[in-house]
Amino acid sequence: MTGESHVEFLAVESAFIMVGFAAAAFLLPPDPYSQVLSTLAILAVTLPLSYWLVYRRGR
Repeated sequence: MTGESHVEFLAVESAFIMVGFAAAAFLLPPDPYSQVLSTLAILAVTLPLSYWLVYRRGR
């Protein structure tokens, strides 16, 4: 695990989070309860996906 991998992981994770929040803002109602649930769901999906893309596949 090099420093470049960490930077790439943060970049990929940031991109996934931005896409996830945009989709959640478009699809879900704007109440605090759905926003908290969507944040938890976005993090639960994007963190493992980013890890797999950067560290496991050697992207």
